[in-house]
Amino acid sequence: GEVIDDAEFAADEGIDGGYFGFVAIGIAIFTIVQSAMIGFSRKLREEQTTGTFEALMTTPASLSLVILSSAAYEIIRALVNGLLLIVIAVAVFDLRFDTSATGVATAVLALLGTLLLFAALGVAIGALTVLFKRATAIVGLLMSAIALLSGVYFPIEILPGALQAVSAVIPITWSLEVLRAALLGDDVESARLLGLIGSAIVLLPISLLGFRAAVRRARRTGTLADY
Repeated sequence: GEVIDDAEFAADEGIDGGYFGFVAIGIAIFTIVQSAMIGFSRKLREEQTTGTFEALMTTPASLSLVILSSAAYEIIRALVNGLLLIVIAVAVFDLRFDTSATGVATAVLALLGTLLLFAALGVAIGALTVLFKRATAIVGLLMSAIALLSGVYFPIEILPGALQAVSAVIPITWSLEVLRAALLGDDVESARLLGLIGSAIVLLPISLLGFRAAVRRARRTGTLADY
């Protein structure tokens, strides 16, 4: 943050806090998103390789409950880590946020929408893991691309035009824009916030249905215990 002109950066981005505030929020949210995206498939892969996946799928518990709870610990830990990073940025590095009721409420809604949306995407990847057994390597590459293209470390405006178009449709881009605007004193785009929450509400049930369908297919083909 010290090598970037904060006044110029703040003027270009329309936010307070300079580059340090920009990237602190980016890293905190990416930490949470990464766990939500990878946690489900990684846990299912562990169950497959240790031979407990078939037994888990035959329990009377709802498949939706099983998959959603499988990565709960990792997501909660990532959430705590992200919040701890923000606390350290405020307490040690004197970062200042907009603590008005509107700003905090908007940030909480955006964070909740982000968690639900990327949990939905994580469950969908978990369904692919059930079908194809290996998906974590591809997800790792995908997360690296998302980190570079979604504005985690730098504004997407510095990307070439074609990549900016790609960035505009990545959901974490919407989340970061809303959270930075809410916490760093910019105007929040209501359409971005509504799009984030609406996408989460629509995609989570669809991903859970997809996971159930994947398990049913694995049972029919006799591949549930394969790894």
